Amino acid sequence: MPNTVALDKSINKNKNRTVKDDSENATNFAKYVEVFRKLLLLNEKNDLSTTLKNIQELMSFSEKIFSSSAVSETFLYFCLHGAATAWVIQCELNMPEATVYRALKRLRAMNVLVPALKVSKIKRSKGGPRPTVWALESASPDEIAKSLKHHYRMLSPKFRVAEEVAQTILDEYQDSGKPLEIKYREIMGKAKELKIPFKSPDIADLAAQYLHERGIKVWR
Repeated sequence: MPNTVALDKSINKNKNRTVKDDSENATNFAKYVEVFRKLLLLNEKNDLSTTLKNIQELMSFSEKIFSSSAVSETFLYFCLHGAATAWVIQCELNMPEATVYRALKRLRAMNVLVPALKVSKIKRSKGGPRPTVWALESASPDEIAKSLKHHYRMLSPKFRVAEEVAQTILDEYQDSGKPLEIKYREIMGKAKELKIPFKSPDIADLAAQYLHERGIKVWR
């Protein structure tokens, strides 16, 4: 009987892998299996031909979305936030500009995204077309408004540095299991530690606001 070879060769290389690890992975995938089941069973009264058509459409959609990592990441970002501009996607997902626009073009061609509104030009901005807020058809007005606000914030170099400081703090807290609270002076300390090119109080204030919006209690 021939030996069975895993599709992912890295699995074979990991000698510390246990049955428990495989079991946990299977449990994680189970919830996604349920999502697909629900998608296909939205209308249990469908006849076989309609069900097969739904399966083909779902497979086609999945292939077009998940065959490209850039398109899939962009799609999932919109699933989480509802709306965004190309600039926000570029910054948040750390993607090259050209890659972002290709991903948006694919999603627009699939009618996944629609233009929600044009962004007003800011003072002293260079020429060129006004950015567009792209959105899922199901996006709420609140999600679109938040995406516009986030676009303007991401244009600020100070905010982007503050976001990096805040995200560093969030990562450390999640890894250590610390309670979701922090003292303002700790934020100041982190800003100084990272040797940012702006005044620490300015960055600390923005970072504190960012953390507060994500449910972290900031003690002053």
